[in-house]
Amino acid sequence: MLWWGPAGIGATYTIPRYVEQHVLPFRTAFSNRRFNGHVAKIAEGSYGGFFGWPNLTLDHTGGFMGMPGTGQSGDMRVIDMYRRRGDKLAENWIFIDLLHLWAQQGVDLLDRTVRIG
Repeated sequence: MLWWGPAGIGATYTIPRYVEQHVLPFRTAFSNRRFNGHVAKIAEGSYGGFFGWPNLTLDHTGGFMGMPGTGQSGDMRVIDMYRRRGDKLAENWIFIDLLHLWAQQGVDLLDRTVRIG
């Protein structure tokens, strides 16, 4: 399975690497995770997806993406797309509105970028 995460989180090639690179750091960083449901579910052929706005509400209690825990609650806006090959998951693309998530934690990522020109 190929897992394509957003910039700052990265991509993985196998399920064990997905667990090591994303699942464990995510679960360590965010406690009190609450699933809010999906706004839309789509599928056609070998593709499917779920959308939530917000999809998750969670507390940022540990470090994540180089940012220390804030102890604050925040919402994650998520788009989760899948492709299967036969009866197995082949690829999973994840889009998370990280600008929104970090803004809720008091971090303006755009303000931290280097301005050129």
